[in-house]
Amino acid sequence: MRFSRLTFCAALLCAGAALAQPSRQEIEALAKRASGGQDQAKTALEALANGGETHAQNLLGVLVLAGKGFPRSDQRALEWFELAAAKGHVPAAHNLAVIRDRAKGTLHDAAEALRWFRFAAERGYARSQTELGRILLAAGTERDATEGREWLEKAVAQGQPTARFLLGKLYLDGTGGVQRDLARGAELVRLAAEKGEAGAQYRLALLYGTGSGVEKDDRKAIEWLRKAADQRHMDAQYLIAAAFTRGLYGQPRSPESAAEWLRRAAVQGHPGAEYELGVAYRTGRGVPKDLSQALGWFVKAAKSGHPEALEIVRQIRETAKKQKGGEAVLPETREVPLGPEPAKQ
Repeated sequence: MRFSRLTFCAALLCAGAALAQPSRQEIEALAKRASGGQDQAKTALEALANGGETHAQNLLGVLVLAGKGFPRSDQRALEWFELAAAKGHVPAAHNLAVIRDRAKGTLHDAAEALRWFRFAAERGYARSQTELGRILLAAGTERDATEGREWLEKAVAQGQPTARFLLGKLYLDGTGGVQRDLARGAELVRLAAEKGEAGAQYRLALLYGTGSGVEKDDRKAIEWLRKAADQRHMDAQYLIAAAFTRGLYGQPRSPESAAEWLRRAAVQGHPGAEYELGVAYRTGRGVPKDLSQALGWFVKAAKSGHPEALEIVRQIRETAKKQKGGEAVLPETREVPLGPEPAKQ
């Protein structure tokens, strides 16, 4: 078997031999091969990580978190990030904070997330500056909002797209301690949208659709909506469906196109899309009439709390009870928590 220099280095490191550390580029190339399942690369990357190489630890954590080349495990990824972060590896500190911030159950720890985001942000890591700004703005106090905005501004100075979007929203809405400035907000959102930030693309479409901070332009509105929708932004998909339903943004009315965009949003769990797709199947608007499909989508929307869908499911259950003369209901509706009966007055 032919061993690469990097594999040989990793083997010696694992054995405790003193040897020049591999370069960052070599470790990244190794991780790329490991992500494809190459056994030799996986073994070498693990040897480097176990030998204390922080960049290897971070990249191994990234691969484990994504399940690329290694079994997926949030817990194991967290452990690799902790090892690297404890030695001052800034990207690992950010990744550690992301898991602590977004994980469910025992891995979630808001205080630890804040601590590690701040650690990386103070060392100039733009993505952590953005996340720290977001968390502080959500805290609600004036002091936190001021600090949060300052962190966003630091990230914006580095060109971070999400930070541009978040700061742009502050100017558009006049929140976070800034005066409303539609032109400034629209410019920041545009810059973020051009870098591929899906939320910014959706918000920019709304701005072009209403002429807020920019000149009204239906063509640009639908273009940006499509860009966001192509990134699976479900609100953008839902609005495109509305455009084809009502002829908005210069689009022709097309029940078939509307139903297709409703489906794209519905399969991602958009309650309004789930409900309206149910209506489409019940009426045969844009899709073949199918009461079974209609019921399925109404139930999904009701589970998401959509009020009209909840009322439809309530009526279906009441009708089923009367027809069967007992408490039996359609099995599809049994898991929907309907709550108390609505007031009649």
